[in-house]
Amino acid sequence: MFALLAVCRCGRANNVSGDVSSTIGEPNTAEISAPASASVQTTTQTKLQPDGELQLPDVPSSLREPSERAAYILEHFWDAMEFTDTLRSHSSDFMEQAFSNFISVFPYADEQARRISVETLMKRAEADSTSYVLLTDIAEKYLYDPNSPMLNEEYYILFLEQIVSSPVLGEYGTVRPRWQLEAARKNRPGMIAANFAYNTPSGRRTTLNRASSSERMLLIFYDPDCGHCQEILTALWEDELLAQMIADGEMDVLAIYSGEERELWEQTLSHFPDGWKTGYESGKLQENGTYVLRAMPTIYLLDKDKRVVLKDVLASQLLQMIHYGI
Repeated sequence: MFALLAVCRCGRANNVSGDVSSTIGEPNTAEISAPASASVQTTTQTKLQPDGELQLPDVPSSLREPSERAAYILEHFWDAMEFTDTLRSHSSDFMEQAFSNFISVFPYADEQARRISVETLMKRAEADSTSYVLLTDIAEKYLYDPNSPMLNEEYYILFLEQIVSSPVLGEYGTVRPRWQLEAARKNRPGMIAANFAYNTPSGRRTTLNRASSSERMLLIFYDPDCGHCQEILTALWEDELLAQMIADGEMDVLAIYSGEERELWEQTLSHFPDGWKTGYESGKLQENGTYVLRAMPTIYLLDKDKRVVLKDVLASQLLQMIHYGI
């Protein structure tokens, strides 16, 4: 009902301010935010840096560990933001840049710090309903759009948990976020991937749990009639290191078509390289919600126990992780 169509990548998704990341790793930085004279001094307006971005918190010099500094930045990131300052809280450009900088700190902090910071942010945003709606849209755009370079369902879940419990959107307004939260909680990293049955090219009926005994497995859901899928699959099977891992038995690849065009699937099987396993599933796993496939291809990395290591990972990110060790 709420399946999303893939859209273009967000142009500002990687536009992260350098001040943010440098603050995490440099305990002796004396001054990160704008001088008092350069900031807006009223209590009703947002405090800004000289470059016009949201003023960053000063991290106490006593916090020396990167994780501690990151936690402090996240906790106080939005202190300078007045959500009733509609000139900025209603500005997509301003809010997207601030949000991008905020999320860029997440990898350095632990789960608890991230959760607290999102709860704090969303509670503060409730001061203005238009600002709140804009913030929910930005969170979805950056963290849930299948084509966003910052795609991260685990981060988005933190926002969804706050959105569905907030009174701002009302019962009707939270229908879609509730569906998204239910979908995002399926087959999460750390969970055992849901088992399903499929047909092999020979016609044999088997299951995901029986598909591999390797240390790692790529589970790829694709559409044989999707040009983008073909580009991604080609990039994967042309990668020499991945090919070597498959040949050495360190990695298995299972490419599944879940849909109604079985004849089309059979006609395209010859495109796959040796060593890749393929299968056909009639679409029931999507109909019953076992897997939510929002865009094609959808790639999972599983361990030998079929536990999800990576969910809905971009091919470029996957290959980077393979080359640097996973």
